[in-house]
Parts: sequence; C-alpha cells; structure tokens
Amino acid sequence: MAKTPGLSLPSVITMGALFAVILLLVPAAVAQDSQPDDETCLMCHEGYDAGLAVSAHRLSSQMKNPAMTISCVSCHPGAEAHLDDPVAETIGNPARMSTPEQNEICASCHQPHKMTGTVGFDPHIGQDLACTDCHGVHEANVSLLLDEEGEFCGQCHVASVNRFRQRSNHPLTDGNISCISCHDFTGDLEPMVGHGGSVNCAECHQEVAGPFLHEHEAGSSFSTEGDGCIACHRPHGSPNERLLVQPGDNLCQSCHGVPPGHVTAHNGLATSYDCMDCHSAVHGSNDNRSLLDSQLGIKIGDGPGSCYCHNVLD
Repeated sequence: MAKTPGLSLPSVITMGALFAVILLLVPAAVAQDSQPDDETCLMCHEGYDAGLAVSAHRLSSQMKNPAMTISCVSCHPGAEAHLDDPVAETIGNPARMSTPEQNEICASCHQPHKMTGTVGFDPHIGQDLACTDCHGVHEANVSLLLDEEGEFCGQCHVASVNRFRQRSNHPLTDGNISCISCHDFTGDLEPMVGHGGSVNCAECHQEVAGPFLHEHEAGSSFSTEGDGCIACHRPHGSPNERLLVQPGDNLCQSCHGVPPGHVTAHNGLATSYDCMDCHSAVHGSNDNRSLLDSQLGIKIGDGPGSCYCHNVLD
C-alpha cells in the first residue's frame, strides 16, 4: 500500500478516527440548531422568563456574555414536535414527569443532593422527592425555593412545625427565622441538626458559644463527651422554659446525681436551692471549675471571701 508522504500509519489511523468523530457530531449539531430559540418559545409563553431573569436560571439569550448555555429547551425536551403541534402532550414538562426523570434533567447541570458526600446523611434520600417539591423553576425567590421562608417544609414536617407553637420556642411563626436559617441541604454537612450543629446555634447565641476555660462537657462542642446544644435544648420548641428538654433539676439530674455533701452538710442546706441557683454558668466558666455563679456569695446572703461553699471559686 502506498504511503502518503510525511504521514505514518498511526497518523493515518488517528486522522481517520478524528474524521469519524466529526461525522458523528454533525447530526447532533444539526439537531441542536433545529431547536426553537427562546424568542420563539416566549411568543406563546410570554412572561415565563421573568422569574428566571433574577435567578441562576437566567436565559443565556438575555445575557451579553453567558458563561454557559441556558435556554427553554434545556429543561423542556421535545420542542421540535411542539412547534408542529403546540399542545401540552408534545413538550416535556418536568412538573409532569416522574421523580427520576425530573431529577435527571436537573442533574444534567446541577450536582444533585445525592452526591457522594451526602449519602447516608441527607434525610431526604430515599423519600422519592423531586426537585420541584422544594424548588419552583420559574420562581424569583432565593435558590428558586417555592417560598423564601421555607414554609413548604411544613407540608411534610408537620410535627416539627407544631413544636414551634409550644410554650418556649424559636420564633418561626413570628417570621423572625425560617427553616433554612438552621438547616442546609445544599452541602455535605449534617442537615438534621442544622449546618454545623452547635456552631450554627452560636451564630445567634454567641454569648454562650465558648470556648471556656472550664467547659460543661455535656454541651461543649469542643469536648468528645458533649452532644452540643441539643443535649439540653429542643431546637424547635419545648413546654419547658428556655427550650429545655426537661424542667429544672430533672435535666441536671439526668446526668448528675446529687452530691452526698449537699444532702448531709449543714442539715442539707444546699438541697433547698435549685441546681442553677448556684451553678448558673451552665454553658461554661472562665473562673470556676464547678460552674458556680460568681455572685453566689451575694445571692445566698453572704459576701465573697466568706465560707460559702468553702470558697470553691478558683
């Protein structure tokens, strides 16, 4: 076989393979060109681009230098047939698709929530939830949520919403916070206890965040023994004051027994006080390892420097 001057046999094979790939791509390019443009779609579906214009789904045709191509046909397959017969049955509409079909369309651009980092952590996995159960594609809200307050969460989480109506609660029903203020389902952190757990609580409750020189292990996120804020507080609402899991001393005694000295010394004088009457630094202390109130001497009718609690202040 005669050889082409300057070309080796591997070069010829490589060029042949490249030519074959080009031939395969041509029909796809032609098919893409046959898709109707956004202007054609909006002639009948006027105003459907309004919500998209202020979101990440803004149509590329409305941008000067788009970073990627986003068009009506990106989410609505079958537009060619729809031009010939403009009825609902000839166009793909994610809202009418099955959950897997709908999520597949969204995942063609978006890394889905079921990514490797969230498997086993995201409680929404396995619930047959479609993207549009929480997101409205044409909505103008933050992250295209059905509503910015996250009220749609209550459609499934009825029990959680009812807890916000208990005696002590986080102000969800007052509109001061929303579900998404504490819960993040867009990353690979733990969404059940909010993004970052106790770190999330500290965004609002900085005065009890620590770290402290003397930590209360139960609630300390710096201690392997601690469960964080939810060790003592119910995050949504509670019938007890300060969102406590149990009322008063019952909560303390679920971990701590009453010290024998409190019962025997001075005719059991210490037992006449609630735990927090003396141990008021329940989140942690920088000056007392027993988490005692720095003003305890004044509170029990004796001044600092006296024999109150045998001068246990550090």
